[in-house]
Amino acid sequence: MFDRWSQADGMVMLWALEDGVEHACGYDINPGEAGLWILNAMYEQERPTTHETHDERHRRRLAAGEVEPWRFGDFDERNHPELKVPGGGLGWGGHPGPGWKRLRWRELSERIGDSIVRFDHETICPIPLRHAFPSVRRDGSWPASIQPPTEGSLDWESFRALAGVLRDFSGPGTVVYAHWCEVITTEGFTVFEGRLADLETLRSLPLDRGPSGRPLPFGSSPSNLWPADRSWMIYTDWDLWGTKVTGPPELLARLEADEFLETAWLPDYRAMLDKKRV
Repeated sequence: MFDRWSQADGMVMLWALEDGVEHACGYDINPGEAGLWILNAMYEQERPTTHETHDERHRRRLAAGEVEPWRFGDFDERNHPELKVPGGGLGWGGHPGPGWKRLRWRELSERIGDSIVRFDHETICPIPLRHAFPSVRRDGSWPASIQPPTEGSLDWESFRALAGVLRDFSGPGTVVYAHWCEVITTEGFTVFEGRLADLETLRSLPLDRGPSGRPLPFGSSPSNLWPADRSWMIYTDWDLWGTKVTGPPELLARLEADEFLETAWLPDYRAMLDKKRV
């Protein structure tokens, strides 16, 4: 399985860097332009069993000794009660299992009255972010009965659906490049070459080694994915809850028509990016 993907020369990414902006979390070839986004899947309990938030549940389990506190060096979360556990996580997500059902962004939007992205803020860009759905949170944490999207990666089911659409559009034999950003790997321009037929095997890619010889964990879908002919680009930023797809109208239409994927056309926000760069 693993010989289907080989590490490529990072220079194959040069074409994506023409905007001159350093992107440690992934590369958008048209930064801030309006486009089609795939929204990471979230789920809710079919019969809610708790009124706790994720933070309240975590604190209760921590006090009962059911989970270990998060520590990093001298940091111990028990000494920082002001920090909240919002819910969700980083990297690959997926269906939680029996007793849970899909909760689409538009369904939650209609239920609580929040738009699917923030259009009401001067500095929060109108893209899929953890700032979405402020009305659903209590004291900064989501209800434990809802599994919000994970950051930095497509969920597994959406990744499989995307892979199927890409194969149907470009062909299973199409050579593609998968890039994981520097925030994930601590290496610059970590790129692997393979074929669309083997896209799902990326999740099982074992720990490999980058140019420095340090292990590289691949706990997420690629930050970028594109074919050798550069006809489309998949962009999954490590800080976001969604994936932007740039490509031909026919490909975008197929993504919109997919039964599993939830997509949204989101507006241009280049002016907001320009303000942040000043």
